[in-house]
Amino acid sequence: MRTLEDQVAFQARGFALDLMALPTRSDELGVVFAQGTGNNGRPLLLLFPQQGPGLMPHVRYAAYMSLRLGDGTLVSELGQLIVTGDRVVGVFTRGSAGGTRLDDTAGSVYAFSFDRGDLAPAELKTKRKGAVTHATLRSQAGLQPAFELQLSNVVGNLADSGQLQFGASLGELMQSFR
Repeated sequence: MRTLEDQVAFQARGFALDLMALPTRSDELGVVFAQGTGNNGRPLLLLFPQQGPGLMPHVRYAAYMSLRLGDGTLVSELGQLIVTGDRVVGVFTRGSAGGTRLDDTAGSVYAFSFDRGDLAPAELKTKRKGAVTHATLRSQAGLQPAFELQLSNVVGNLADSGQLQFGASLGELMQSFR
């Protein structure tokens, strides 16, 4: 079994989860998939970082984002982004991954994980008054595999229970990286 310290800087892959068998662990990515309850009372797939130094506490955002891998693979639309002290983990729950449809209610998701220290400085686009409208996070030059995560909108903070609290902003998400 791999430990969190054994992980390479960046990992990403698609999952076909058996929703009846949750929680499910991925040691490769250092994450746990579990089920919560959304604001509408329906089951909601949630991603959690595995416990380890610097991984707790964490903050989870529901966000519109896209991930481009060094091999050209594009993953996009809606998911969760979790920022911890040392790592960032995320899951795309709706959208597509290299032409494959993603739908968390069917167990089809795409997850990723990387060390915060492997990021180049973030590129932010802002409105005139300084509100962040777009953020791009890239791997440091020379890091393999290379990746680029673009964040375009934050829906809100997603509690560990699955309850969504609207009102969080992209600026708040970027503050969690400090």
